[in-house]
Amino acid sequence: MSDLIETENLPVAAPTTANFLAVISKAASDPNTDVAKMHGLLDVQERMMNKQAEIDFNQSLFRAQSNMPRVQKNGSIKNRDGKVVAKYMLFEDIDAAIREIYEAEGFCIMDSQKENANGTITIYSTLAHRGGHSKTIECTVPKDKENALKTSLQAAVGTVTTGKRINTCNFFRIVAEDDTEAEKFVASRAAPLTDQQATIIKDLIRETGTDTQRFLATMVSGAKSVDEIGMIDFNRIYNALLAKRNKAKSEESNV
Repeated sequence: MSDLIETENLPVAAPTTANFLAVISKAASDPNTDVAKMHGLLDVQERMMNKQAEIDFNQSLFRAQSNMPRVQKNGSIKNRDGKVVAKYMLFEDIDAAIREIYEAEGFCIMDSQKENANGTITIYSTLAHRGGHSKTIECTVPKDKENALKTSLQAAVGTVTTGKRINTCNFFRIVAEDDTEAEKFVASRAAPLTDQQATIIKDLIRETGTDTQRFLATMVSGAKSVDEIGMIDFNRIYNALLAKRNKAKSEESNV
């Protein structure tokens, strides 16, 4: 047990974000608790809350990505002869298809941009979660030029929209309806764990005393057992269980 907890005669069990406020309250009411120890408890509480917010963010993001639909390529790029040379997903189509899904998981997206001296524009997109955690990514794209078909303002708006579309697709792994990469993505999700991978996960679940169904319910959409986990989810689940095991060992060493 740490000196801090032993000195304050606090509960032996490791505190959680749910009960740590009671721990702080008890320490604050004790006249023997010095300021340094109080600051230490508050620092621990802040780190625990930040970690829980990150966990909630990742779990919500996984569920959102699992439910994302494919989007049709309704946008087109034409040459001077009017022939379509490329197709792409329109940002408004992406937004219409996914907004309800990510908002239900507690996310919102905020965008800003910066014009660079080299004729490019950098678009910054922040994915913020109701739990308090957020992640920001950026995309730098060439600034579109005005021509007979568009004004300078329309060109600038088109450039920013392109960056927002790229960032949004990166956040949620959006793929186009006819994109061959989408087929590869779906196939990789469907591929089951190898026997060796399944054994590793099962051993870690047993070693950490983890409730399999409750754990999988928060980590893998629709999976009821280890055998239903897709190969693409192995690293994420392995790392989560490994972190839980290492945390338990660390707490044991402090007792």
